[in-house]
Amino acid sequence: MKVMSEVRKGLNSGISMKCEMCNFQEIIWTEDPHNEKMPVNTAAVSGIMKIGGGFANLEEFLSTLDIPPLSSKTYQKEHNTIATAWEKVAEREMYSAAMEEKQLAVQAGEIGPDGFPTLTVVVDGCWAKRSYRNNYSSLSGAAAIVGFRTKKVIYMGVRNRYRMVCSRAAAANEQAGRHCCSKNWHGSSSSMEANIIQEGFMNSVAMYGIKYTKIIGDGDSNVYKTILDSRPYDALQVEKLECKNHLFRNFCLKLKDLVKDSKVGPIILRKCLGKNILRLRKFIFSVIASIAKNKNLNNYSILQKQILNAPYHIFGDHTKCLDCLCDDDKKEKNWIPDLLESGLMYKVMHVVSNLADNSKSLLFSANNNCVEQFNSIVAKFIGGKRINFCLRGSYLARCSGAVISHNARSFMSSVHKNMYNTSPGNFVKSIERKRENDILRRKKKTSRRRCRKSLLLDKKSNKNYGVSAQKPDLSESTFSQKKRMASFYSSSIR
Repeated sequence: MKVMSEVRKGLNSGISMKCEMCNFQEIIWTEDPHNEKMPVNTAAVSGIMKIGGGFANLEEFLSTLDIPPLSSKTYQKEHNTIATAWEKVAEREMYSAAMEEKQLAVQAGEIGPDGFPTLTVVVDGCWAKRSYRNNYSSLSGAAAIVGFRTKKVIYMGVRNRYRMVCSRAAAANEQAGRHCCSKNWHGSSSSMEANIIQEGFMNSVAMYGIKYTKIIGDGDSNVYKTILDSRPYDALQVEKLECKNHLFRNFCLKLKDLVKDSKVGPIILRKCLGKNILRLRKFIFSVIASIAKNKNLNNYSILQKQILNAPYHIFGDHTKCLDCLCDDDKKEKNWIPDLLESGLMYKVMHVVSNLADNSKSLLFSANNNCVEQFNSIVAKFIGGKRINFCLRGSYLARCSGAVISHNARSFMSSVHKNMYNTSPGNFVKSIERKRENDILRRKKKTSRRRCRKSLLLDKKSNKNYGVSAQKPDLSESTFSQKKRMASFYSSSIR
């Protein structure tokens, strides 16, 4: 047999062999065409998508290994195949999670008067581009509804404002060619989250036969107002609970803003406030824990009063403190008269009253960590929001992959069984078992709670970085120039 040539189809190579005696010629492929496993080209594209890369990343990786890379056309073909499979698996995983959440609600007796199970859900959105809190111009965005009990995604939607094929055709005043258009949004980027969550609420009965009666969110969008305006369940009104972590984060940030604002009061009082922000937070935490133990119908009003009294307790006035929460044996200075006289106390009480208004959410003690975890997985699938995957519909596929990764621990097994009705290879199973064992081991460690050592640096100035970083000495000419300028300014002032 004589090797004649090589035929390449992406990473699958065919060696053309010819018999020198009978001139019989046949191509021997490096991959069995009758194999029921995932083809090597599909697996390569799936792997690079799973780690948040794209065509350029795969091309550079294969070139570094001195392996002929896939063509752009082959990559896009395999990408579309994987995208379709991921979307189907994500829908199946969300349906399974919704049924599990539904069963737990029935077991807990949470059934409405119309016979539909009522669920508490956690909602949040994310975007394909970092906004840095002032630039909300992302081309795509996603939002998810996560079950409070299972912590799994039961609904996910994506909005796309841009499609490259449509945009280029419109710029050239031409008709766009035949393509699967992913553009489904014409509004602003900031309104994507509310629209997706509203859609999930409107379709909950038709999709899963359930109703979302309590919603936990971070309070940084108009999601709740949009839900109330749409009235998804007629007479049944959805109740909103704020995330505890976001409430305290905003509370501390607003107090720190007061400390930095020179217009609100003297520097001595602002320094006193700055030193006691953490004490104020800890005291409110202890108040919540103490009141939550007593099953009283008036717990909300009691907690609200004690939160409003917290600044008085911290700054030395214990006249309205409860005996079980206050130990006024410490001889502390009473800063309240000075704070009231300067007007700073009124600013502080305005911030504290905003926290006290959410006493019901504080007693419920819920957070949206589960949906934030999903958002972090989405960020991983889209390359940390540093690569634009919004041009040709890849963002939806990657968000679907994030749903599978969040709900099902065996990502590749779920996808492989859906696409080929067979289990994946041994190496895939091995790494999935290894990661499953790692998760179980971490859970055992976290079950034994210990005080975690602070990883934060001290608050002293850092000589290695920032405004206090050490700098080299000035040159003699620069030093002389600055010295002359200083003497000039001092003489002009005199």
